[in-house]
Parts: sequence; C-alpha cells; structure tokens
Amino acid sequence: MSDYTKALNLDGSRIKTLNNRAFCYARLGMYSEAIEDYTTVIRLDSKNCHAYHNRGISYDKKGDFERAISDFTKVLELDKDNAHAYFNRGSTHDSLGAYDKAIVDYTRALDLDRSTKGVVGDK
Repeated sequence: MSDYTKALNLDGSRIKTLNNRAFCYARLGMYSEAIEDYTTVIRLDSKNCHAYHNRGISYDKKGDFERAISDFTKVLELDKDNAHAYFNRGSTHDSLGAYDKAIVDYTRALDLDRSTKGVVGDK
C-alpha cells in the first residue's frame, strides 16, 4: 500500500496506480478510502467502467445502496453487456428489498453469463 502512495505522491494522476490502491483499500475493508481513490479515477477518466463498478461495490459494502445502484447503472450505460454489473446491481436491489428489480438484473446477468461462458457463475 505504501508503494502505491509513494508513487501517487510523485504523480497523482496515474490511473492504474490509483485503481490498484483503491482495490487494496477495498480488500482491507477501507471502503471510504477506496471510494475516494475510485472517485479520483472517475474524475480523470469518466468512462472507466472498472472504477465505477468497484466504487459501486465499495458503496454497497458501506450500505450506501442508492449510490451503489447509481454506479452499477453507469457501468451498464458504458457497457450494456456487463454481467458483473447486472449481478451486483441485482444484489444491491435485493438488499433494498426491491425483489422484482433484483430478479430482472439477476436474469439478465445469467443470460449474459451463458453467452460469456461463466462470468457470473465464477463469483
């Protein structure tokens, strides 16, 4: 983690480094820090699906379900066939008790999963 921070102190606009540090923060359960880094990535590259997707997961882990849904929806605007985003948005809808919406997203994820050979099934 400290190596990523040192690299970012030299050049804070390194998208890959920011993404990697954010991922590490998230793996450590440091979701606020992960969200901050993913937000910086998005500010630098507004079409970065990975940053939106991973920030959505971090929001979900923090219980900020509306922001999570917003990020997963943005991923789907950028990549309409992203099975992971449908699956994770479905999971977030499930957490909110929006079961009809969850079923729609889970079904779409499974349909895409069949065509992409097991993306969601590997979760």
